Amino acid sequence: MKLTIEKKFFTVCLIFYWVGLFTITHIPVPMWVRKMGVSDKTMHFAAYMVLTLLLWLAGNFDIKVNWRKIRPWLVLGIILLYSLADEFIQYFAAGRSADILDITSDIAGAAAAMLTVTFISGYHAAMILVVICPIFLPAIVKSKLVKQDSIIEEVLYLAGFAIITIAWTKYLTLVHRLNLKKYAYLFFLCPAASISIIEIYAVLTNKPFDLVSISICIAAILLTQFILRATNKKSVI
Repeated sequence: MKLTIEKKFFTVCLIFYWVGLFTITHIPVPMWVRKMGVSDKTMHFAAYMVLTLLLWLAGNFDIKVNWRKIRPWLVLGIILLYSLADEFIQYFAAGRSADILDITSDIAGAAAAMLTVTFISGYHAAMILVVICPIFLPAIVKSKLVKQDSIIEEVLYLAGFAIITIAWTKYLTLVHRLNLKKYAYLFFLCPAASISIIEIYAVLTNKPFDLVSISICIAAILLTQFILRATNKKSVI
């Protein structure tokens, strides 16, 4: 199997993510996780949806799911076996317990990921991660892992939306071949849509996301676009 740049990138992301996921699920639940205000089943669903997307993209970046072939069933089998093993090990881990409903949430997240790559692939599927992940930023702040109204919180949103803006810029230029000058509003509106999604989530779940945070996110988008345009006038890549 030829490893493209995209497959190498998502393979590295998968390794780091999976190691981190295994580590955090086999130690006593950290207090900051308890304070996030996100239900255990929601975290399982989201964690396994991301894991499954990364696993598929690492091996099948530009391929949609064909359920008549073995690949998607192999991926689901790997995720199911890992979920079962994960809960089994947690039964013996201090401060943890095995829960059949956790496995159900894991498989639901995996199924949602595989359903996604049934209809879209490549960069289209990768952008799902860009849409999903920022939603948890207010939860991280609420957990006290990052102190609210601190410079660290501002850096978190600044860095987060710089990455989001770069991802959207690459997506719009590589996949849709859009010109930055002609469609400048889209290069702002697409990452800005994440701000609206986060705000809706924060309001519905009572998470902190005030005007200062929103302003920092907007500033990050504008600053990143300015830097991208200034560093490469002919191409935003």
